[in-house]
Amino acid sequence: MPAPLIRQPLPASLAQADSAAGLFGALRQRLTGVPMAFLDSSDHSHTPRPERSRYSILAFSFGPQATTVQHRSRREFLNWLAHAWDAPDNVPHAAQEDPAFQLGWVGVLGYEYRTQFFYATHAVVVDHHTGTAELQSLGEDAGWVEAVTEALQLAQSGQLTQSRQDVLQTNAAQAVAPGVLRQLRARDSQAEYLGKIAAAQEQIRRGNTYEVCLTTAVNGSLTADPWQSYLQLRAQNPAPFTQYLQLPGSAFDGEDTVILSTSPERFVQVSSAGLIRSEPIKGTRRRHLNPDQDAAAADDLRAHPKDRAENVMIADLVRNDLSIHAAPGTLRTERLCAVETYATVHQMVSTISAQLEPGASRARAICDAFPPGSMTGAPKGSTMQILQDLESGPRGPYSGVAGYFSSTGACDLSVLIRAAVLTAGEPGRWDFHLGLGGAITADSEPQAEWEEILTKSRGVLGALGAEFPTEPYPC
Repeated sequence: MPAPLIRQPLPASLAQADSAAGLFGALRQRLTGVPMAFLDSSDHSHTPRPERSRYSILAFSFGPQATTVQHRSRREFLNWLAHAWDAPDNVPHAAQEDPAFQLGWVGVLGYEYRTQFFYATHAVVVDHHTGTAELQSLGEDAGWVEAVTEALQLAQSGQLTQSRQDVLQTNAAQAVAPGVLRQLRARDSQAEYLGKIAAAQEQIRRGNTYEVCLTTAVNGSLTADPWQSYLQLRAQNPAPFTQYLQLPGSAFDGEDTVILSTSPERFVQVSSAGLIRSEPIKGTRRRHLNPDQDAAAADDLRAHPKDRAENVMIADLVRNDLSIHAAPGTLRTERLCAVETYATVHQMVSTISAQLEPGASRARAICDAFPPGSMTGAPKGSTMQILQDLESGPRGPYSGVAGYFSSTGACDLSVLIRAAVLTAGEPGRWDFHLGLGGAITADSEPQAEWEEILTKSRGVLGALGAEFPTEPYPC
């Protein structure tokens, strides 16, 4: 019989803005080599939607009950998830005042259904609204309580973390120092990407699709500590779903993989009571230092017919995905074409929700909505086939999802965009991969679509002191 879940308050305050990041950094140094994740609501102090960014989760897998699973197909993943998580009639629903995460599975579902999840045997759940935290473990573990308490003392003493202001102040110096990102190459040159846009629009004219979420990528080499790189990213790009995931022996390349995500987009959230919600994003404008220009950019996004059309098409696709398992009369569009503002971009987002039918398979509801419609286009099936023909390499984790499946029957998964995927190379070096994309419609202007790729790249590349490369991959 598995050990019981033990929950207890951490007898210390985490009211300081970056205490959760400091605590994770300290624990990361103590727990080297184990699967771990920091599901980080880094925008919690200044978000327009505080309920979405209330909790941050520090999850680790170690000890005799530590488990990691990998899958390479939809069938494998669905069968496993249905067995490991999908028991809505048997799980203890979380009370309304409790965090939805109470241990469970944490990890990544890649776009091509390559997955890696670990069972979190130990966790800290930080409540940013109250400045408190809860320790969780499988069975009583006095050593875990001691480790977290000592790590928090070190973090709050300032020895093991940088504040957001500290990171921002050092970025200018790092940007002109020898680059931590080297040998950057674009998968597609500008001309090649414009040619693929033309091919996508030809498919639209033939009636095979009406929106194609075309992607490309930048590859290179990172010569820096992944955690320090993550701190730079979260400092410049705070978002509700920033994440640091460390996956030893990854399913993607067979090597240790670290994912640094600054995603603003929720794929699917399911409450323990079965309320399912998705928040697709379509539509982007870059921020401006001039307040009037910045406001004008947001207003242009809010009113632009192309962006609204893109967003409505994907919202309609998500409504269809969620309706498959929805109780009659519960499907709702809570928001349509709302504009949210982040550190480097304005984004257009819609929110769709439904109550799952009694007895519905939560695992199947997740899989029937995957991949995220905002990363495929519509109709989903035929458009994915078009993308397979147009794109010159696998997406991997990019445009897949990451997050948790809790023992309470709840889950929260974000879309892996604005995310750097690092794969272990030679000592001190990581292979770097950044996926980028945009929605192509009949009235897309190819040059504007290319400019959107450059805009989206700046959040990650700029934070690491680099620019979009002018050279394509070598032939």
